[in-house]
Amino acid sequence: MRSRRLTALLAATGLCLLAACGSDDEGSSEGDSVKPAAFAITAGQSGKKVTVDAPESVKAGLTEITLKNTGKGLYDAQLVRVDGDQTAEQVFSEVIDSAEGAPTPDWAHAAGGVAGTPGGQTGTATQVLEPGTYYLSVADVEGDSGPNPTRDGLVKLEVTGEVSGELPQTDGSIVAKEYSYEATGLKAGKNEITFDNVGKELHHAIAFPLNKGAALADAKKAFASEGRPTGPPPVDFENAAGTTVLDGGEKQVTELELKKGKYVLVCFISDRKGGPPHVAKGMISEATVE
Repeated sequence: MRSRRLTALLAATGLCLLAACGSDDEGSSEGDSVKPAAFAITAGQSGKKVTVDAPESVKAGLTEITLKNTGKGLYDAQLVRVDGDQTAEQVFSEVIDSAEGAPTPDWAHAAGGVAGTPGGQTGTATQVLEPGTYYLSVADVEGDSGPNPTRDGLVKLEVTGEVSGELPQTDGSIVAKEYSYEATGLKAGKNEITFDNVGKELHHAIAFPLNKGAALADAKKAFASEGRPTGPPPVDFENAAGTTVLDGGEKQVTELELKKGKYVLVCFISDRKGGPPHVAKGMISEATVE
């Protein structure tokens, strides 16, 4: 799961291209009146090691997750809920640091978290956490200031209690399914959007601005190429934004910093059984930011 998500985020920095490397209802007034529980994560670096300060347990239900990045890299925090007594070593080797296109174990469930947050900033996401055993994986997704991913960035925690609360409504949304997106209400600036995976497979959304004069067809051709394309790239890799990975049927409210114009939304995750990333199956769509 981690390596496939990293492929997308590394692509966003221009380091590689694809070929190279709760309730089903919308938020309601009832959900809006419930104050989310706080789940605070602080990430930094000591030498070449990622440092993570996170609670050992949090309450189930509506939760606001914050990631305070005290380091210099671009950190994200991916939650993985596990079935049974899975060890940290199993989670790291079979899920977080698995080979590109490898199967995702049935016992591992992508449970959101906070997407890439630059050094000195704080990112947030709001979601309804189910009770269970989770592993939190924090990593420098650009890899400039340390190894990525690393075992020291993996933290175990328990989510306990009863589920309560619903996600608040947002003006913008990205709905993912096999193998397409539907985006509405995206605005220039910092957006709080609902990312909703209504499919059965794991998905995320990486948003790349289309460069001037480029079209969706150009982006599709670039991401399908067997090597590094020649000529100007059709998308702006430096200003990409994205979400963490969600299991089918899960959703969260997350932040996206966007500019006015055309974007392409891309999924680099593979099916649970493994295989090519979803962009190779046509999961690349155009979105307009007003």
